[in-house]
Amino acid sequence: MKTYKKAVLLIAGILGLLGLMLMVSFTTYNACKVANTKTQFIKEQTQLALNATDFEKSKYHTFKALKSVYTTKQNFKDCGCENASKQLVLAEKNLKNVIKAPEFDDAKTFLDIALKNTAICLEVLKKFEENQNKDIYEDDLLVLNAIQRQPQVEDVALPENQELREALKKSLSKFQNSMNDVLKNVDCPEARKFIEKVQVQSKERLQNSELSQAKRYYHYGIQQIANNAFDQLKGCN
Repeated sequence: MKTYKKAVLLIAGILGLLGLMLMVSFTTYNACKVANTKTQFIKEQTQLALNATDFEKSKYHTFKALKSVYTTKQNFKDCGCENASKQLVLAEKNLKNVIKAPEFDDAKTFLDIALKNTAICLEVLKKFEENQNKDIYEDDLLVLNAIQRQPQVEDVALPENQELREALKKSLSKFQNSMNDVLKNVDCPEARKFIEKVQVQSKERLQNSELSQAKRYYHYGIQQIANNAFDQLKGCN
């Protein structure tokens, strides 16, 4: 019984640690939505610059728009919408020309073009997100179909982020080692009960259509390890 408690406490501790890692390391943000929000702000500031009553006020709002352009570049890169990124670059170029313009009337010409750039950028982002959501929906249908059969971790692609890939592999390796300890040191009925609990929890989590790619891969891996461990208990008493 002491050995059982030790093994269960070990695996429970690792599960808790891995859960924390998932919350911290595998949480993703919607880069496209952030890019959209910041582009809305850029558009608003550009419009205010265009409507300003004097050149100094216009430059003030132009600087605010440019600052937001600088801070959102990484969001556009993470989003992956190249056509929207091109419009952001054009908007930035025209906003810089506003600052360089010798007269307010000249600046207004560049502001008008920059305003059009941001409007196009927002429209392109909208269509890009709609296509992404469609792809996610189709992927979820495939996942739900996959759940009906024996899941394999290979069914879900590893995330492209190298650090995240390594963290996932390391986490699953630790869980495999802990499961091996359970199989080796815990009485068969208690081990079976514990593994069945892991199987149920993994299945429930995989039914969440909002899981990120990393979390889905992780829970498929956990379920596969649990299924393999359960198979090893067949015939034992």
